[in-house]
Formats: sequence, C-alpha cells, structure tokens
Amino acid sequence: MCYRRMMIVAVMLAASTLQAAEKLKGVYSGSGGLTAEVHRVVMVEFAEDGTAIIQQNWTGKDSQVWHARWTQDGKKLTITFDAVKDKPAIEPLLCDLKRGTLVPTSWDAKVLGVMGPPQLTPFGGKNVQQHSVATCQSLNSGNPSHNCVTWDSRAK
Repeated sequence: MCYRRMMIVAVMLAASTLQAAEKLKGVYSGSGGLTAEVHRVVMVEFAEDGTAIIQQNWTGKDSQVWHARWTQDGKKLTITFDAVKDKPAIEPLLCDLKRGTLVPTSWDAKVLGVMGPPQLTPFGGKNVQQHSVATCQSLNSGNPSHNCVTWDSRAK
C-alpha cells in the first residue's frame, strides 16, 4: 500500500515537472539557409515587460527589425508583431521551447521565409532579460548581450 502511494506521488511530480515552463533567456539567435543567397541570421531579445525585438539579417540585404510582444504558456511561446502604419499585419511567430532552444512551429512565410526562421538558441554568457526593449531601434549584433541600440545612442 505504501509503495503504491509513493508511485502515485512520483508520477504526479514527474507530470508537473514536464509541464513546468523553462525560463526564457534574454537573447536568442540562429542562422540558416539552403544557399548563400537565402542565408540569414535571426536574433530575438525578450524583456521582462513582455516586449521583444526581432532582427533578421539576410546576406547582402538590409536588416529587418520588428517590435513585438511575447507571451509564454508552459513550453509554448507566442510572439505577436506590433502593427506598423501602412504595412500589412504580420502573423504571430509560434515556437516551442525544447531543452532551451526555441523551435518555430508557425510563422508568416511572406516575412520570415517559406522555410521559416532557424531554431534559436540562447546567446552565451550572462543572458538575462532586460526590463524593456521598447525603445530599441536594433540589436547590438556585435554582442547582443550588451543590449540593443536605442534611438538616443544612434544620434551621438
């Protein structure tokens, strides 16, 4: 009888652990593309206040930068792009968080490509979320752990 109770408790603990959300880091990056013409680097910075900035750098093209909001439900992450005046709405980017890596599951193919964004892994080093990235104009692509480039810092 005691063995049976211990097994039930162990199964309940294992189930709750499997459902527990992994802690989201501050900066993620990934790169990919089948050929050099379609190769790109994607970086995302998540902030504590639910803001995010996504930067996509295609080889030989100007960077694309979007502001967004993020929510996490267990291991499911939803990134909703902010509306931009006179531009069509971008479908949300949905990802699963698997062993620390963001694995895209649904995206806007017109914006993020037919093959979608690459898997995104946490940037190395101390990688904590900033309070907000709402004022970011782009990410510090040389070293994303040093936060983003703000409008004020670009003017100097």
